[in-house]
Amino acid sequence: MFKTALTTSSVAILSLALSYSPAFAQSSEAGDTTNARNGIDEIIVTAQRRAQSLQDAAVAIEAYDQDSLTQLGLETAQDLAALSPSLGISAGGGPLTSIFVRGVGALTVNPLTDSAVAQNVDGVYLGRSSGAAGLALYDLERVELLKGPQGTLYGRNATGGVINFIPQKPIIGETSGYAQAEFGNYNKRGFQGAVNLGLADNVAARISGNLLKRDGYADDGTNDADSFSLRGQFLFEVSDALSIRVAGDYAENNAKGPGGDLIGTYSNDTGSLTDFTPSGLPRDSGPTADGANAIRGGTLHTPSFAPFQPIDSNDLYQDISFSGLMAEINYEIDAGTFTLIPAYRDSEQDYQFAGPGFAPASTKENNNQKSIELRFASDLEGPFNGIVGAFYIDEEISTSTVFAQNYASPIQNYDNGGESWAVFGQGTFEVSDTFRLNAGLRYTEDSKFVDGISDTFVTFCGGAPARGDFLTPGPPFIANAFNHGCASGLIPAQPVTSDRDAFIQHFVDRGLIAADSVATVPGMGPPPVYNFLIPGLSNFPNSPDQIAAIVNVGDGALRADLDYSEVTYRLGAEFDWGSSNLLYATYETGYRAGGVDLSSASPTYDPEYIDAFTVGSKNRFLDNTLQVNAEAFLWKYDGQQVTYFTTLDSASAFPIANADATIKGVDLDVIWAATENTTISGNMQILDSTYDELELISDPGRGRFGCSSNGVNGAVESYDCSGSSLLYSPDFGADLSVNHVFDIQSFDLSLTANASYRAEQETNFLLLDETTSDAYTTFNIDATLSPDDAGWMLSAFVRNLTDERVTTNTNVSNRGLAYAVFTPPQTYGVRLRANF
Repeated sequence: MFKTALTTSSVAILSLALSYSPAFAQSSEAGDTTNARNGIDEIIVTAQRRAQSLQDAAVAIEAYDQDSLTQLGLETAQDLAALSPSLGISAGGGPLTSIFVRGVGALTVNPLTDSAVAQNVDGVYLGRSSGAAGLALYDLERVELLKGPQGTLYGRNATGGVINFIPQKPIIGETSGYAQAEFGNYNKRGFQGAVNLGLADNVAARISGNLLKRDGYADDGTNDADSFSLRGQFLFEVSDALSIRVAGDYAENNAKGPGGDLIGTYSNDTGSLTDFTPSGLPRDSGPTADGANAIRGGTLHTPSFAPFQPIDSNDLYQDISFSGLMAEINYEIDAGTFTLIPAYRDSEQDYQFAGPGFAPASTKENNNQKSIELRFASDLEGPFNGIVGAFYIDEEISTSTVFAQNYASPIQNYDNGGESWAVFGQGTFEVSDTFRLNAGLRYTEDSKFVDGISDTFVTFCGGAPARGDFLTPGPPFIANAFNHGCASGLIPAQPVTSDRDAFIQHFVDRGLIAADSVATVPGMGPPPVYNFLIPGLSNFPNSPDQIAAIVNVGDGALRADLDYSEVTYRLGAEFDWGSSNLLYATYETGYRAGGVDLSSASPTYDPEYIDAFTVGSKNRFLDNTLQVNAEAFLWKYDGQQVTYFTTLDSASAFPIANADATIKGVDLDVIWAATENTTISGNMQILDSTYDELELISDPGRGRFGCSSNGVNGAVESYDCSGSSLLYSPDFGADLSVNHVFDIQSFDLSLTANASYRAEQETNFLLLDETTSDAYTTFNIDATLSPDDAGWMLSAFVRNLTDERVTTNTNVSNRGLAYAVFTPPQTYGVRLRANF
């Protein structure tokens, strides 16, 4: 299908997009994509660090205004997968959000992992992927999606692309605003509003806020919403040349958070891929449902231990806050404009969530970042113009986390962070009135550090066995780890705490561990692993003479200092083959620094690099009523940082491997102002993504990957997964939107229908049938009534009309419990907005 598409004419592709595929329109700054009387409105973007028409930007970019986001029901950054066929989103536990563009992304499972798609809020780079959870999509001027590496103007961690969230700015000399309320099923209540105040001839302020509450989509209350956001801005035009804008924002999230369904189990004795048993639980039962707890208990419980501790819905929570302060200072001279953006951002996170095989996971994280960027954008009368600048960021993060599994608890406590600085420049030279050359260069230095302790406490009945005994894979592992020398008993479950001392004190306080009972486990060797004995157990009548041991099988320091540097660059050419027709070609490189891996198999991982070749065209036809933008691309990925779930040293682990991949495809965006009142827009992507080299590892016999084994080498077994597709990279995706406005006396009735199709795609590196998302099509409809003066708007909507449910995130634990997170169900409601 891919090869056919590459040789198909643009006319045939356009016909396909309008008659079969599907999308919603890119939207203008003013809020309307089209004005059929005058053709299609211009869309102004700042993705290349200067204001320009979208049609003049020689880069693969999509832009959407607030009306488009609201119509699609996009309320947070975690909803953005519906925005474009190029985007994929994986929302993990708590606020963790992984964003993919054409399969390029990173499954971020902890603060040690950098995102591969850069996110910028009001021009400020977000260092952590969890920052997306604090992004409520309200009172925005637009969202920009840049597809492909942006190694020159954005630099670090933009190998997949960039998403810019740009809020509405204060307007001098105007008092205006809006208030909006939305009500829907699942007891949804949403309120937002903004007020713009013209305080003086050269001073303005804008204050906006958003409140969202909704019951959970799942029966146990998970997949809910409970958030609040506030943003304030102050603009002071000191002179004709100097302007200062100061902005602050605050957001908090108090929902239970994401939840998945237990969809089935694999045998916990083997790594077999053919023994999957569906759970039979209804969709949206949630991770704490009685049925899920029963299956989890039957899988994880052994006779020597106390009854399995079920997860209660009240155990799951999010207590998360985000705050930021920034300034944008612009100073104009005859030759151009200087821009300075200093910023500070802070986040405090405390959350617990459920997952496959643990109950529950707990994370406490504090992070802050300080950044500053200085740019100069020239505005010269000659043939050359460009941008030069410098960037610096400092991050400090403190994290405590535990994935409690009743009788095994991986615990990490560490501080990490680092610094990055860069200098960059990009310029365009006009060879003639119709032909231009451009080039850019960026030099980046990254330094990272981590300092902490990683523990994995495992409870053994009957005393601690030797290392080789309890690391035996398959059925012997189960017998030796959990029944070693003990016929029957009631060994207590481990507490849910990420504090190492509190973990041990829990048993000391109950008289189950002698405070001075510390010994080295036979056969473990250096570094020392400590054995905490539970003497006597006389308070357990079923085994009064037995002992048990809590062994720290993963005791080790997390200490590393890493330094990286890289030069990234861009080369391009542009040709105007008509007054409204642009042809361009670019070659751009990207880079993402290496880092520290919590798994013992590979304590560090290498940087990743990407080379992107793009040929594109942007066009307006038919008296400015038809817009056709097309792009063909080839990306070569070297050393992609792949995070996956596996079993290492008998414990759950998220190692990071480096893989090579090739990504190629075509992309088409169309807007057609068919009549004065009718607009049709479409977006289509055909994609071929393949791992040229991908090797995953696990404990021998404990791998559960849908690819062939290379055999055992030392302490691990490796699997060759080359030839598989990248995650969240369907080979075909398309969107279609049709809007018609009916003139009814002094009112307008706007009807919009959206359709969206995605082919099947991988959601997990296990590459199993159960972790593959099926192909799906969704439909949305929206009806909005407003008077001619647009003083108010009343809307009714239905999203996911056919209640299509597909997986967006999956996982299988090392004991065979398979979980899946699904797209939201059908939702509907009404929305009322008043403008003033």
